[in-house]
Amino acid sequence: MGLFLAIAVAGAAAARSSAPAGEPRLDEQALRARYGLPASRFMDIDGTPIHYVDEGQGPVIVLVHGSYASLRQWNNWADILRRRYRVIRFDQPPAGLSGPSPSADYGVDLTLRVIDTLTRRLGADRFLLVSTSSGSVPAVAYAALHPDRVIGMIFGDAAVGPLHLDPAALTPALREALAEDATHKDFHTPNFWRQILLYNIDDTAKVTDDLVREWTDLNNRVLRMPHEPPTLVDRTADDLRGIHMPTLLLWGADDREVSVAEHARKGLALIPGTDKQLIVMPGCGHMLPLDCGDAALEQARPFIDRVMGAEHPEGR
Repeated sequence: MGLFLAIAVAGAAAARSSAPAGEPRLDEQALRARYGLPASRFMDIDGTPIHYVDEGQGPVIVLVHGSYASLRQWNNWADILRRRYRVIRFDQPPAGLSGPSPSADYGVDLTLRVIDTLTRRLGADRFLLVSTSSGSVPAVAYAALHPDRVIGMIFGDAAVGPLHLDPAALTPALREALAEDATHKDFHTPNFWRQILLYNIDDTAKVTDDLVREWTDLNNRVLRMPHEPPTLVDRTADDLRGIHMPTLLLWGADDREVSVAEHARKGLALIPGTDKQLIVMPGCGHMLPLDCGDAALEQARPFIDRVMGAEHPEGR
């Protein structure tokens, strides 16, 4: 669930950010202009602005991003899936362009309300729910709570039970970036995010300057909002015991944070339903949608088309 990211960011001050000399400070309007998409919309949910994108027509797929990412994490999946399906995705507050929350609380309960309220207001009564990394905590919980609405589920690279941190496993460059970051708790430098991304993405060519700038800008935006200290939530194992809908676990073979052996196979075994499977993607790390998104979607398409076709046989 982005463990190292969570540990690195957990101590960040809730005060307003003061960026170092030479670092750009984009205001909200400039951030929306730079990182919004042509189909970007905003919806107020419990006083919190929620940035979302709703594209395509047909059976509905809802995409939930992971730690410190945004709905942009799913750009490649959405571009392909919207040709046949209706694809809804949103920024989990306070990430991306969503937030702030009046209560300064961004726990799992808020994301559960966002999934429920957003889909109901958009008229999406039943849908396939797809999530990755820490986004799977609320997604799996929602599926367990609402089996009448979730027709199937895809999740992966998520913590299933306790997390075990081995600081020795960090690269020297990441350890150096974390140490430097600890000297200023009200902003993160581009190099901090570059090292986080390089640690979690096998295909280093995907860690572009534009991606690093995106993560820097949007996550420094978060630090300018009042917020409660983040809490690591360990509930997914219990929620998986209530999953009976078709489920696909999609995992990066080289995930350094939540391994296939320790988390993926445990998650598969916990699901009592019989329509379940695990696909492990070689050469792919923790941030699967960014690392090997196209290849992963190709592997997931038979499951997606089967589940959606069973729900909407007229759309076959």
